[in-house]
Amino acid sequence: MIRPRVNGQVGFSLMEIIVSMGILALIGVLTYATFSQTVNARDKAELIASHYHQVRQAMQRMANEISMAYLSAHRDCEEKRTKTVFIGERGANGMRLDFTSFSHYKTRVDANESDQNELSYFVARHPDDASRTVLMRREQARLDDEPQKGGLEQVFAEDVTELTFEFYDPKEDDWEDEWDSTNMDQRSRLPMFVAINMKALDPAGNEEKFVTKTRIFVQKEILITGMGASRCLDD
Repeated sequence: MIRPRVNGQVGFSLMEIIVSMGILALIGVLTYATFSQTVNARDKAELIASHYHQVRQAMQRMANEISMAYLSAHRDCEEKRTKTVFIGERGANGMRLDFTSFSHYKTRVDANESDQNELSYFVARHPDDASRTVLMRREQARLDDEPQKGGLEQVFAEDVTELTFEFYDPKEDDWEDEWDSTNMDQRSRLPMFVAINMKALDPAGNEEKFVTKTRIFVQKEILITGMGASRCLDD
């Protein structure tokens, strides 16, 4: 209430000013709380979206690169520098898959590289935090006689706890838990389909399972007649 003063001026009483300041402070607190909740909700939504985007990207890239796996008989038997394999075997935190593929992407125009590469997928401890596990991707742009070693290892997806594969064998008409193209039963051939199973922790720490399948287009070992290539005795 505005009260007239004895000198003809008007103004607020001290009590009215105190009450007004209290109301303004309450409005400010409520506004800040609402704004803070909105920011927290936005940050949480971005974290969840980033998590699922990372998972989708990892699963899609694995599916694409596995679909371009191949085996080749075109190598020098005396100097075996271009050995090709497809080996999926049990290991820590699920499985490890090592294979050769036509999926290499050249980042430099004049790079002495082709579309062939060695690839590996496996789960390991985070390089910077041993309490966490991550999906690792290894790539070597040039083939050598050790297709399961060498190259550059990088974190492919964070907070992945398990990675497993299943391999469809058209010869047996059944899904196999492991695959080894150097083994007698599966020598020089690839599965028709590969199922990729990955478990990862969501932002709340809950484990989720993701599954996808891909088809390998070149399932038989490449051997083009008339090019001077022949099978090595140890094949």
